[in-house]
Amino acid sequence: MRPLGQHLEDHGDDVVEGAAAAPIRVSPGCHDEAPDKEELMPQRTIALYATETMADWEYAYLTAQIATIEKMRPGRFRLLIVGDGLDPVTSLGGMPVAPSSELDELVRDGSLACLVIPGGEHYAQGHERLIDVTRSLVDRGVPVAAICGGTLLLARSGLLDTRLHTSNAPVFLGASGYRGTERYVDQPVVTDQGVTTAGGIHAIPFTAEVMRLTGLNPVEMADAWERLLLTGEPQHYGELTQATEAWLSS
Repeated sequence: MRPLGQHLEDHGDDVVEGAAAAPIRVSPGCHDEAPDKEELMPQRTIALYATETMADWEYAYLTAQIATIEKMRPGRFRLLIVGDGLDPVTSLGGMPVAPSSELDELVRDGSLACLVIPGGEHYAQGHERLIDVTRSLVDRGVPVAAICGGTLLLARSGLLDTRLHTSNAPVFLGASGYRGTERYVDQPVVTDQGVTTAGGIHAIPFTAEVMRLTGLNPVEMADAWERLLLTGEPQHYGELTQATEAWLSS
């Protein structure tokens, strides 16, 4: 099996049945690799955008992983729920979600490791503040990761016009009027020039890619976690356990 996270030039058309497809990642930036000496890192922030009808399953893996990994090595990362205002929203599953910070504050947050934009039913219009913030963050070199409907927001912002990307389907982004149709890639997750995109049915590869890009856990752990959840094969549980023990003892 080819290693996950290989670069575009190494990516072939062959895919091992039942295995995790390697994410396409090109044009690496300053945040694409985790720092070598994490003990010197100040606490970093992974921000999750809260919006009406946000799709619960598309961010739940990530929020659970942040909490789980923080219990293993406390003080490295925190989850920050941000919104266009501080009014509570209701997820697609009917759960109330209350932002604790305004979107605009992210622009001044030097600890920000990534902004995550989940899917939702209202990205075809509005969200102008989110568009402005995503552009500003990408200009600063802060990764932005969007899944499902969040990719439509990025298409509207113009960020996908010059980047390889993916989504639910090409036609899903077509209504945005964006000019990046020739850069659409039919893969679960794609990262290019600081922007990560994924289709709504690929929450596991999306979460694994965010973990890799932010350095939430080592690449070996993220890769094994992804393979385990996608295949359910016991051997990958052993790989995850080994990678976790190696990290905790390092």
